[in-house]
Amino acid sequence: MNDKEITQTLIAELGGAKNIQSFTHCATRLRFQLKDEKKANKNKIENIPSVISVVKAAGQYQVVFGPKVVDIFNEMNELIDVDNKVSVIQRRDKKNIFNALIDFVSSVFTPILYVLIGSGIIKGLLAIFTSLNWMKATSGTYTILNAAGDSLYYFLPMFLAVTCARKLKTNLFVSLAIGGSLVYPNIAALYGKTTDFLNMPIDIATFKSSVFPIIFAIFSLKYLEKIMKKTIPSAVENIFAPLISLILLVPLTIILFGPLGSILSNEIASLYMNLYGLNRMIAGAFIGFFAQAMVVFGIHWGLFPIIFSDIQKYGYDTILAVFGPSIIAQSGAAFGILMRTKNSTMKKISSSATIMGFFGISEAAIYGVTLKYKRAFLMAMIGGGLGGAIAGAAGSRATAVAVASVPSFPVYFGHGFLQFIVAYFAAFLVAAVLTYFFGFDKNIEASGEAPAKVDITSVSGNKEKGEPWEPLVIYSPVDGEVKKLADVADKVFASGSLGKGLVVKPNKTRQSVLSPVDGVVTVTYTTRHAYGITTDDGRQFLIHIGINTVDLNGEQFSDPIQKNKRIKKGEPLCIANFEEIAAKGYDSSVIVTLINSTSVTEIKSIKIGEHVSAKDELASFID
Repeated sequence: MNDKEITQTLIAELGGAKNIQSFTHCATRLRFQLKDEKKANKNKIENIPSVISVVKAAGQYQVVFGPKVVDIFNEMNELIDVDNKVSVIQRRDKKNIFNALIDFVSSVFTPILYVLIGSGIIKGLLAIFTSLNWMKATSGTYTILNAAGDSLYYFLPMFLAVTCARKLKTNLFVSLAIGGSLVYPNIAALYGKTTDFLNMPIDIATFKSSVFPIIFAIFSLKYLEKIMKKTIPSAVENIFAPLISLILLVPLTIILFGPLGSILSNEIASLYMNLYGLNRMIAGAFIGFFAQAMVVFGIHWGLFPIIFSDIQKYGYDTILAVFGPSIIAQSGAAFGILMRTKNSTMKKISSSATIMGFFGISEAAIYGVTLKYKRAFLMAMIGGGLGGAIAGAAGSRATAVAVASVPSFPVYFGHGFLQFIVAYFAAFLVAAVLTYFFGFDKNIEASGEAPAKVDITSVSGNKEKGEPWEPLVIYSPVDGEVKKLADVADKVFASGSLGKGLVVKPNKTRQSVLSPVDGVVTVTYTTRHAYGITTDDGRQFLIHIGINTVDLNGEQFSDPIQKNKRIKKGEPLCIANFEEIAAKGYDSSVIVTLINSTSVTEIKSIKIGEHVSAKDELASFID
């Protein structure tokens, strides 16, 4: 099928042109607002040539094409009436209240999630060491390591002040000062006690590990700043706005938001524990069964306030324990497909997805395997439900926030720990066996519907057909910290659907984004946030600056390179203002992927966790 035929088919499977309310695109996907999503046939859309996957999130219907998205978008422009088009500058979608709430919670907790997990593992290991008498809780070693594990939880209001400020676009340092006041030593000494403010008696809530008071405070700051912007002369705004914000909101948060947050946290925790107490096995089975369906729709973030409320009130949480088996169940289903499929590409995808599940990442299995085979996803849900039932019946619990994975097992040490381990591996085994016998659809492979990446022999270049590429060393595009692609906060990139690659988190406020390779700039965007480069031997690299930064409509990006221009390693693609990108609530990670990587492509010498300078050798792509 050519691009026009692909686009015509896509429009038809979306329910026709009249069902498309608006559409736009970013560097990898078409983003639709549909009048009625029920009219869209997701299965048929995923089987259209060049479609990588379909993602429904935050009220958007997203069809992932990779770098081909511009061609399809241009065809869409020709076929859809102009009234249905939406420019990127209009892209700040209106969401319903539920989607907006989930989006907010996700934005607040995602940036600190992996730090929470790392901290939780330290706390879990210390619990094991002290219970086995390998370490005394009074020792200096314990005190130092406990500080490493507990600091984020103790100062959680300050961390949330930063993420809330970025999401709500409030003054970052004022927000941080408000969060700091809640855990200030003199205030901390008054937790649970009565004091006075302007001769009025007030009770001081416990702000350590609290969630709601600082969220209420930053929401208030957002509206207060709007009022001050209109009323305070610009010449003195920088002085008086922070003064007024702190003098009003710190007392308000301590006096009002603290008690309200404490009441809300206690009520949420009590409500969940009461429901959980009615029948722990049924509650565990229910959450375990539906957990990954919640992940697909993004609504699992709604559980995090409950999780934090439980940990704050009881010192532990049971949701994570019954949720955990559902993650590895998806890997079990991927393993079942691995054992049955004869498609070489699917074998590679399913094997990677299987392994990633043991590290707490289910998206690779969901979007790369189980949703493709449909019944496999159901088999994984059954495995997750069984695992959740076992963990629930045993009252298994987590003492800190950590997504269930083999490295995070120490977090679950204590009551019901052995049953949790049984539940975890039982979920994997049951999902694998059920998928092997009942979840594999021969018709998918027979009809060629199994997902396939671009094959190396189909790529045009200066090499002979079928020959492997020579090893290629790429440069770092920016100064920053190197991270794994699987850790990026975007499911499509993290799953490898857009090729293998890596991420550099910028550590400078403003800097040039440099080309990692020699080649020709074959893809550019009016939004200046992403660039495609094709090397002389046919490798196609995507350099994507930030996540969802298409919404900025080119703001914070300047001096973009022109399309079809030859570029060398280390030459600038554009200049990005990473400080402003982050301040506006966007992840500023610079992603580099090899779009036409194959099942045998390997990335060597990656400096994960290290700080690199632009033009440093970053990694080697080897076939």
